[in-house]
Amino acid sequence: MSVIDALSEGQVRVEEFRDELGKVRHVLDNTDAVLGMADETLHAAEEALEEARRAMPVIIAVAVVTTAAVVGIYLWRRRSSDREKN
Repeated sequence: MSVIDALSEGQVRVEEFRDELGKVRHVLDNTDAVLGMADETLHAAEEALEEARRAMPVIIAVAVVTTAAVVGIYLWRRRSSDREKN
């Protein structure tokens, strides 16, 4: 094998290596894009959880007041009905 053949073979290997590196770079770019989207999604979910935590006491208070009002109206009507029967 001559020096020129060895250099030629080395050049071919370098080009093949560059092609493989290009493929790896493409995969890494895609992975980076997917991770960026996942990060944005997680950030949005975190904000939604924080808002839900802030709103939860109000939601619970409204539910308790509504339930108390419904039970109060039911008992008041029931007593009124019992009084009319007697």
